[in-house]
Amino acid sequence: MKKTFSRLLAIEIKKAIKNKFFIATLGIATTFSLFSAWYMIDHYRFQTFLSSIDGNPMTNASSLYNHWIGGEAMSLGFTLFFTLLPLIAVLPYGWSYFIEDKNGYVKTVVIRSNKWQYFLSKYLATFIAGGLVILIPLVVNFLLVASFVPAITPSMVYSLRYPVMIGSLWSTLFYTYPLIFVLLYLILNFIFAGLFATMSLAISFFLRNRIAIILTPFFLIMTLHYSRTFLAYRYYNEISPINYLHATCVENAANAWIITGQGLLFFVLTFGITMKLGVKREIL
Repeated sequence: MKKTFSRLLAIEIKKAIKNKFFIATLGIATTFSLFSAWYMIDHYRFQTFLSSIDGNPMTNASSLYNHWIGGEAMSLGFTLFFTLLPLIAVLPYGWSYFIEDKNGYVKTVVIRSNKWQYFLSKYLATFIAGGLVILIPLVVNFLLVASFVPAITPSMVYSLRYPVMIGSLWSTLFYTYPLIFVLLYLILNFIFAGLFATMSLAISFFLRNRIAIILTPFFLIMTLHYSRTFLAYRYYNEISPINYLHATCVENAANAWIITGQGLLFFVLTFGITMKLGVKREIL
């Protein structure tokens, strides 16, 4: 049984990351990250030029950690990447169960294994594809910007240039071990992108339209994103994944309990729906 599941999982992962939708979506997301890198590298060079004229280099004010896409909030690439992140995560493979159920592929697989193995492998492959399509562009951006902008440890003296609020998620690491801070945020983005992708898998049990299955998770996250306006000047912790997945604070401080709570909620709902309804669903 373990060999069957391992083989099925390998097949699902291969299908998830070698299909044209994954490649096209990865290309689009990487383009957004390259837009950000191009803008911020040019911005760094211009800042360096102005500082040399003024006679105050302010060396610690400009660093890799406020010029990569997770540390800047100025470029069009940043806006497109993080705003569309829930949609980008879904596009590679989130719709696959709907198509396979429609064309009869699910029946063929279940005969050779079982429903539990199929839906677990489908969930994991969807999660991995969604995570990778976000993680890879972030890593590409970070490495590209690092080739031109020095990785100077951020200084509290220039806190206005480094919008990581005191008490925000991993804020102490940002000013002491910024590379670890970045690595943790890359992992966080991978996890949440994977969860966004599995939302479409769970929604496939309720909707029978491919476009609706792809767009519904995006609209749900955007609803959560804009609901924060009702808490303006009343609550100062970030509740929007679009904002708190950005490594530096866009609006409010990122709270570990809120992020953990939302992550667990997304996992319980998506995994629970997929496995419970999937196993109960009459396929043969």
